[in-house]
Amino acid sequence: MTDRELDQWVDGIRSRSDAAFHAVYTSMANDLVSFAIGMISDRRAAEDVVQQAFLELVKSAPEIRGDGRSLQAWLYRSVRFGCLDELRRRKRRPETPTDKLPEPVSIAEPTSDLEPSLEAALSELSERQRVLVVLRHVVGLSGEEIAKVTKSNRAAVYAALGRAERRLRSLLDTEPARKSAMGGAA
Repeated sequence: MTDRELDQWVDGIRSRSDAAFHAVYTSMANDLVSFAIGMISDRRAAEDVVQQAFLELVKSAPEIRGDGRSLQAWLYRSVRFGCLDELRRRKRRPETPTDKLPEPVSIAEPTSDLEPSLEAALSELSERQRVLVVLRHVVGLSGEEIAKVTKSNRAAVYAALGRAERRLRSLLDTEPARKSAMGGAA
């Protein structure tokens, strides 16, 4: 959805129009989920975070200020904070493997849309670096849009994004060397 299309729905969001929420959700949910998957590497948790962001939007609708770009930034920030909360929760209460598994209901979906090596490399980045890389390269936001989401300025975003990309490239370049070393030792 373009900024102009979002602009037309902002007043509807403020007045809690079902049509406006539906339009914004259908146009933005996939990008928001992709962003969340890039941060937490878990499709189901990412979908939950996005759902929570839209619930927060419903609650906060009358206080939403600005235009469509502001609404987009608000949603990305909400998802970002939801992902950070999920990562903190995982650190406090890590999941422990168990011998008792529930019976499978259906064929399991992959937990991430990312290549395993990319997912592993992204997990090595700092939270801020991961946010910047995913917003730019998975979601496709511009530097100005990322600055709005992260409440930063465009120059700082480009500088930090450059460092994050170099670090990610370095991690990806060392991945084949790690694999061959592990394969050679076997």
